[in-house]
Amino acid sequence: MIIIPQSMAYASLANLDPVYGLYASFIPVAVAAFFGSSRYLATGPVAMVSLLTAVAVSSLTYGDQTMYISFAVMLALSVGIFQVALSLAKAGKFIDIVLKEHVILGFTSAAALIIASSQLSKVFGFDKVLLSDLLEISTFLEQTPINFYAVLMSLTALIVLYILKNKLTKYQFFGNIAVLTAVIVTIIISKFTSYQGPIVGTIPEGLPRFSFNGFDISPDLIFMFIIHTVIISFVGFMEAIAIARQLEQKEPIKNSKGIEMYKYPTPVNSNQELLGQGLGNIASSVSGSYPVSGSFSRSAVNESVGSYSPISSITTTIIVMITLLYATPLLFNLPEATLGIIVIFAVLPLIKIKKMRELLANNSEKGLVCWITFLSTLLFPILSIELFSGINTHIWTGIIFGFLMSLMIEKTKTSS
Repeated sequence: MIIIPQSMAYASLANLDPVYGLYASFIPVAVAAFFGSSRYLATGPVAMVSLLTAVAVSSLTYGDQTMYISFAVMLALSVGIFQVALSLAKAGKFIDIVLKEHVILGFTSAAALIIASSQLSKVFGFDKVLLSDLLEISTFLEQTPINFYAVLMSLTALIVLYILKNKLTKYQFFGNIAVLTAVIVTIIISKFTSYQGPIVGTIPEGLPRFSFNGFDISPDLIFMFIIHTVIISFVGFMEAIAIARQLEQKEPIKNSKGIEMYKYPTPVNSNQELLGQGLGNIASSVSGSYPVSGSFSRSAVNESVGSYSPISSITTTIIVMITLLYATPLLFNLPEATLGIIVIFAVLPLIKIKKMRELLANNSEKGLVCWITFLSTLLFPILSIELFSGINTHIWTGIIFGFLMSLMIEKTKTSS
């Protein structure tokens, strides 16, 4: 119920047509679940990896839309191969050591702000919103007319999501169907009123073609392609393993009759999860889509209802298959404003300024690294040259700064 609207929203965040989000939610979901170690981790399109994909592909294609999907597919393949190679090399624990939790905290908080700002064009019905526009908001608003149809639709979707997720907390079912409900409500309003805001439009019917077409890449872009592959591989894996560990069962799971379903809980294994994520990304590439990772919201739903990943993944695959074969015309009138609100609502919990302040107060070294990672991730895209999508190629400099500072601090401690 969650993955279809979310995957479409995240595909648009990656500057891809919504159908590619559905492709990435088809076979990759099952492959990652069967080869990974987590019982509850749900793999598919996610906000952070979608943003990094937009950054990578935009920088490699220079805005050439004819090459965009080819590069996105190739990126998924390279990320998958790299993650599988890391798994075979037993590098899971090494990644845990290299990318510290406080580095990821600063990076994800800043990236979440960038993601939210990138969706303002959908919320207000603009053609696009560059990060620098937000620094001169009054001038920007004078030159760019607001689409009030899109604004009203955004408010409608926001109200539905807020009420179902935050006000009806006693009934978990309503929280689980909040995204789907917002989609259905706004589609109905869009279809049966004189709505004049941007809509998703025609989504191709049918399953993805399971093939891979190569492409030419100039030698001067190969290094950048490798850098983006490494960054997406590490960040995607860290997001997945963090979710898997958070939802790891410490007590034996029992069924409705109180009988233990497993005598011993299965611990999450970093290398096994790397393998699952890598094969999931390869499957996404073969499906003609872009890189994937673990989703917190969908994994949390799995855990809350006791649905194990292999079982839920089969169900998800069937639902997405039915949608691709028969239900895509129903999504024609889906407002783009709704997709923007879905993304914003999903990433807001990732902005953890309070936790960052507490970390700085309790541990000055980790807190300093966290804040430098946060500020460099947030400011580099604004200070550098922006691309057609409004997202800058230098967003990953923040996590590199954080990584290097962590290494310097660790080396200083070791030397002393």
